[in-house]
Amino acid sequence: MKHLNLPRKIPTQARSRMMVETILTSTAKVVVKHGYQGTNTNLVAQRAGVSVGSVYQYFPNKDALIAALHERHAQAMNRVILEVAGAHEVADLPAHLRLLVQALLHLHQQEPELHRLLDTDLANLSRSVDDLQHKARITLSIERLLDRWRATLAHSNLHLAAWLAAQVITSMVKAYILDSPQMSQAQIEDAISSSLIGLLCLPPAMPLATARARAQPHSSAA
Repeated sequence: MKHLNLPRKIPTQARSRMMVETILTSTAKVVVKHGYQGTNTNLVAQRAGVSVGSVYQYFPNKDALIAALHERHAQAMNRVILEVAGAHEVADLPAHLRLLVQALLHLHQQEPELHRLLDTDLANLSRSVDDLQHKARITLSIERLLDRWRATLAHSNLHLAAWLAAQVITSMVKAYILDSPQMSQAQIEDAISSSLIGLLCLPPAMPLATARARAQPHSSAA
């Protein structure tokens, strides 16, 4: 069965990748302004400054364009997590978790209207197989961050800890963007960070021997 929201082809050259990014940026602006019903490939092409044929070269219809926006956002999330995971001058696990929360909140606040649409009206236009792959990739990226602090991690199963962290961060950040609660960003950062720290970090009084035992690698069945 042919999936109509799959891209026609993947850009390989720098120039074509730049054009596709321009098309997707324009799609985001059009769909935020006009909604799903008011969006079409002609409007996207006009906003992007390219021909409709150029759009069709990569995307067969507007559903494929929106599915690509889902893909772009998932890739951006994973890229941010990896950048934070690679940060060197971090004092401890709580500080690293706070840095991660700040980075993901900042990412979602760049295009909040678009993210609201992607998570509500346009949620069914994401590709389910890709969604599962992106969620697994995000968990693995967080696992890379947590592995550095294994000795102070409350969970012996590193993958489980990363999965729990991914669920908490993504759900709470999305809820903040969707609900727009009347509280400052600092309050939100502190609330999400405190939830993660309470879930993932060993209590301060944990015996050193226990901490060292938890630092040893465990199998996924642990």
